[in-house]
Amino acid sequence: MTRLLCGMTQKRRHPRRVLPVWSGAPEDLFDYAQPTAPRAGGSRAWPDKPIKVTDDWPEVVPITEAELRVMEGHFAEELDAMFGPRA
Repeated sequence: MTRLLCGMTQKRRHPRRVLPVWSGAPEDLFDYAQPTAPRAGGSRAWPDKPIKVTDDWPEVVPITEAELRVMEGHFAEELDAMFGPRA
């Protein structure tokens, strides 16, 4: 006599997964790769006139206290070599 209690059911049996069989020789493994599409436009030519560079940074660049601590920590050896060790 089999008795099932409330909430206790039998586990479902899942069928075993069948793995795919490779078809053909090992060179078939690379059939998924597609050749790259050619790019339009060809090679770029140098501009006829020089490129204009605009410097619109302020004379004094604002920096936060946290940014200053990060830079001092990162460049500590270089700063000590240039300005001497900290007092």
